[in-house]
Amino acid sequence: MSGQQKELVNKAKWQAEQWWQQMMLPQAELNVPKAPARYRAELRRCGSADAAMLTEGFRVLWLALPAEIREQHSYSIEAWATVAAILSHVSQAQEKTFGASLGQLDAKTDKAVVSELRLQQLQGAKTSQDFFRRLHRLVRQLGGKANPEALIADILDWFGEHYTQQPRRADKRVAVRWALDYYSVQAHA
Repeated sequence: MSGQQKELVNKAKWQAEQWWQQMMLPQAELNVPKAPARYRAELRRCGSADAAMLTEGFRVLWLALPAEIREQHSYSIEAWATVAAILSHVSQAQEKTFGASLGQLDAKTDKAVVSELRLQQLQGAKTSQDFFRRLHRLVRQLGGKANPEALIADILDWFGEHYTQQPRRADKRVAVRWALDYYSVQAHA
């Protein structure tokens, strides 16, 4: 990826994070008008990326992205619709990576919030619909507490890996990053 492409992707990720903040943060914390509550409500009801594409909230995000990003890949619209729908379930931003959030220990049970089996099912998702469903379930299981910036990056990376089949170093693949972060949290507990 060239420097210009990375800059465009980073701008798009920043735009998505700003879009999420407009839906979630109180007006007093925003420098721009708050997004209508119906955007989040519509997106939260979506059971697929296809359903999310039909919402006004997604359309606002999609049209705010640079045209080069929207036209970059055949799967771009599905990837960004997944971003929109999943972020609508994030109600509180965390600093941890998504994998670390999944592996954090529950104070009551002294076990990971998300089981190894659920993590493995997410890692093994074969279709974008399966990925959407499993990711959606895990964000809900985290109680809406996740890192929006990390989620955006992970979702886009998953789509890039799934659709382009480009060889990557093992430690750079999203499924491996999730596992490393998941188990590192438990090792330090």
